[in-house]
Amino acid sequence: MSSFYDWPANLSLQLQTCKACGNRDKFDFEVPDEIWQAVVPIHLQNRVVCLSCFDDFAEIRGINYAAHVSALYFAGDGAALVFQSVSGTTVDH
Repeated sequence: MSSFYDWPANLSLQLQTCKACGNRDKFDFEVPDEIWQAVVPIHLQNRVVCLSCFDDFAEIRGINYAAHVSALYFAGDGAALVFQSVSGTTVDH
């Protein structure tokens, strides 16, 4: 079971702003570099991109990333949480 003390050392608890949409990014997530590079536009690859924008970019490019999310972190105003990915699937529209 993960706890606050398991929070990755390289992950800041400070809220950031998505450079694609400008919204506060309360979620951080991990995907392999090759998925990130295939999904995120080049000019944003070294910037903060929220999960919602990442999802939009993946949809536009037709990239199924669901099975590649290894962790999801939430940094809220009252709590910080770590989630583990158990499974992932694409959504049919």
